[in-house]
Amino acid sequence: MSKHIFRVHPAIGVSRVGNSEEFYIGPETPAGMPLKGPGKTTGGLPIKPGTEGEPINSDDIRDRLGALKRQAARFKIYEYPKSKQPETWPTGEGKEIKVGSKIDGKKVTDIIWTVHLANKKANNYVTENGNLKDDELLIDGYEQGALPPIRNPQAGDNLDNAARIKKLVIDPGPRAVQGCNAEPVRFDVKTVASFEQNGAVATNIYYPKTFPDDSFQRLYTPAGNIDTLGQLQTDEHGRLLVVGGYGRGCSWLNGDEPTPIQGPVDNDGWFDDTGDGPVYAVIVLENGETVEVEGAWVICTDPSYAPQTLNVVSLWDDIYDTWLRKLELNLDVYKGKFRDKYKPDFHHQIYPIFRAASLQMWNTNLPDLALRAHEAVGDIGPDDKPSETILGGLGFIRNPNKSKESNVGPPLMPLSLGDNGRAFLSPSLTQYFFLQQWDRGHFHKKDGLKLGPGEALDRAVLMNCLGGRFSPGIDMTFIVRQPGLYKINWNCSGVGPFRIDAKKIDYAAIQPGQPVLSNGWVPLRPGKVEPGDTSKFMALPWHADYNSCAVHTTDPNPRNSTTLYWSWPAQRPVAVYAAKDVRNGQLPEQRFSVRGKGTETDDPATEGIFQDYLEMVLKWHRIGVIIQATQIDDGHDYPDDFYLEVESQLDEPPVKPWPNNKSQDDPA
Repeated sequence: MSKHIFRVHPAIGVSRVGNSEEFYIGPETPAGMPLKGPGKTTGGLPIKPGTEGEPINSDDIRDRLGALKRQAARFKIYEYPKSKQPETWPTGEGKEIKVGSKIDGKKVTDIIWTVHLANKKANNYVTENGNLKDDELLIDGYEQGALPPIRNPQAGDNLDNAARIKKLVIDPGPRAVQGCNAEPVRFDVKTVASFEQNGAVATNIYYPKTFPDDSFQRLYTPAGNIDTLGQLQTDEHGRLLVVGGYGRGCSWLNGDEPTPIQGPVDNDGWFDDTGDGPVYAVIVLENGETVEVEGAWVICTDPSYAPQTLNVVSLWDDIYDTWLRKLELNLDVYKGKFRDKYKPDFHHQIYPIFRAASLQMWNTNLPDLALRAHEAVGDIGPDDKPSETILGGLGFIRNPNKSKESNVGPPLMPLSLGDNGRAFLSPSLTQYFFLQQWDRGHFHKKDGLKLGPGEALDRAVLMNCLGGRFSPGIDMTFIVRQPGLYKINWNCSGVGPFRIDAKKIDYAAIQPGQPVLSNGWVPLRPGKVEPGDTSKFMALPWHADYNSCAVHTTDPNPRNSTTLYWSWPAQRPVAVYAAKDVRNGQLPEQRFSVRGKGTETDDPATEGIFQDYLEMVLKWHRIGVIIQATQIDDGHDYPDDFYLEVESQLDEPPVKPWPNNKSQDDPA
């Protein structure tokens, strides 16, 4: 028996759609954060295929035909020593295992990966429901004896009904890939379902795949049928690459017209090709022995149009906060309450909050005074006295421990919209605790958090995703705050933290006819997580929510203020500086990220979006990407600290000065 345990990292990986056959690899460094080594390029950039970590430049965003490239999630295997003691996080351990590595003196000759992607959005509960807006962030709708209404009720009222599942769930079944530089294996209609069995790849020709056109003879398919959810392949070391779909949306036809998109989140009669599912790996040694590996999960979701802009509250912040306070991730930080003796690391646990605030300027239209203030926040260093910084210690930071402050706007920060039922965004409870420690001078100025390479990868991937405002979000949503989503026996079983509690499916035993997947995991109820269960709580189609979430008034809005604030400025840019407009190193007038024909309006609250949701289904791939000037290859020189829009295929006009609209009673 090996003296080691093996885990796939990242524990949750992220793939992103694009309309190109080509792809790059998802970022493995935290967005916007300074990196070690020469050069001024910050973290968060995707990686060129075939390299360890070489960041893309502006020429890599689109293919030669102008299509937007997809983003692959890259998964690696790490070896850890077994421990007789309960594990804590971080361990600081981890050695990567590739094809050709040795385990206990035996050479690794093969790695077999199995992934199962599915999309259950059309067969799920609604997310936008007035009864669900409270401090528990939609969870009250899942209390025992109560469930939210369902999507597509005309297909039947039982989410476990076989006929309904066949009609509404996109399920291509599992796919397996092995070895180095393996050719793509597609999650499509034609490719046979495959999986690892006894150290080899097995197939099941009877797997009952389901795609929209199986049940609908006529569909509205402006970019083609949804006949795939992506593909698997490996790199030269046997690492796994999961490449998502093509960003397609399709709908049932009403006569000869597509079903109207009525709102940003819950649209009956629609499908999209995002998805999610488990990632499994088995190591094969030279003597034929196989070694089990603790698996991971992959999310295939929206594009990232501003990969280097850090969210003030990231997906990592929400997941880390949940694991600290509810799953005993690190008892030195939290044991029933936050531990005053704990010293957070400035670079890893405090500075990202300041850096994120400073980066918002590149995706929003702030006035000059606010621009200078945000820059000053980003300049805060470990040697600065907190009370003498522009933040005045904690003076301008919204306190999540005081529920009333969630409805207080300026001068409290962040100035982004909050979760359902909360007007403004607040830091997570853990983030605020770290800020309190910073305010009292009780923190490590450097090297206080030592992460192993796999642990750093978990953190970096999730830091590049949206947290804080789950209504419902872009990458994942409110369910990440539910302990029941995860494997909770993590610290004494070798599992490690942050892993979704996947349902094991016996693929060899599946017979034709009956669906394999069910209604699946539901919050506040026992059960394992099936493919499609984490993305099903997201917007349907994804394009609608992306279009909608530019600027809004606050909700609640007791003063009936008309001042507009941003939903997801790091993930969904509102106002940008186009590289083509920069002259002599000076920032130009801004443009809306979403602009041109179809966005015209006289209503400031609906500027910067397509007035008809369907336009986003048709034009999402034409939106530009915000990238650091160091990576822009257009023959011009820009200041290194500029983050500018490139590769937009949309037209003018420029945006109006900030704020777009304000009332006499709300001068902020």
